[in-house]
Amino acid sequence: MDFLTQSDVIQWKNGEYTAIRENTVDDEYTYLFIDYLPPRKFSTYPKNLDDFAVGYCLGEGLIKDCSQIESIRVDGTNVFITTVHAHSPEDDLEKEGIIQKRKGNCQHACVCRLLEYQGVNSDNAGGIRSQLKTITPNTSDLTVSATQIIGDFRYLTDNAVIWKKTAGVHVALLKYKDKAIIREDVSRHVAVDKVIGAAAKEGYDFSRCRVIYSGRMPADMLIKVVRVGIPIIISNAAPASSGLDVARKGNITVVGFVRDCRFTVFSAPERVDLKS
Repeated sequence: MDFLTQSDVIQWKNGEYTAIRENTVDDEYTYLFIDYLPPRKFSTYPKNLDDFAVGYCLGEGLIKDCSQIESIRVDGTNVFITTVHAHSPEDDLEKEGIIQKRKGNCQHACVCRLLEYQGVNSDNAGGIRSQLKTITPNTSDLTVSATQIIGDFRYLTDNAVIWKKTAGVHVALLKYKDKAIIREDVSRHVAVDKVIGAAAKEGYDFSRCRVIYSGRMPADMLIKVVRVGIPIIISNAAPASSGLDVARKGNITVVGFVRDCRFTVFSAPERVDLKS
């Protein structure tokens, strides 16, 4: 099922207009119920939601690998996940430094964040875990050639099925050796979560993977790849300065502005073979 809707529209081109049928993508609210935490709300393209749930938990640091997930159940657009950690709001807030559970108090300045956390978060852009306390540099010696970068993006666009029909989604591609996983979603964050989750389920070594996707590269996107250990991220768009700060601290190779015959390497250029 493609989750598409056709609409009667008017197309204007070169001074003339025509009535045509146009596809639009069906986006739905998806809720993640993780252990005892408050539900998290996302606007998604509602396919591959199990991959999304796994990737989200990995990218947000809630699990280290798939073995820490006890169960995943998809019910419509609701996803229920239980982990070995049995996360609770109090434990989570203590880890984030929002409350001091053992002392039984909470700093007054944190009250607003605590109230926000108790509601239904809409955190496609990182939500309450949009910061990393420490960043360990990625030591992967994975490399990618210039021709591979251009070829990867051609593969991405050639296989972007829903994007071709609607232009209403982002596309993410994860390459591991000779294997490729591609996913689409209305959210660039969810698209990347989906390929990370799918790769984790297959047992891929993230230190040998690269992610290629359509979208900007701010800090919350780079934090995902830092957490799971992916050393290279490639996009047709630009990184934000916050993303480059994270990438440089984490020794992540950021490649942006990929076009037919050009790209820009913003950080850790030693992983890019510019001569081949």
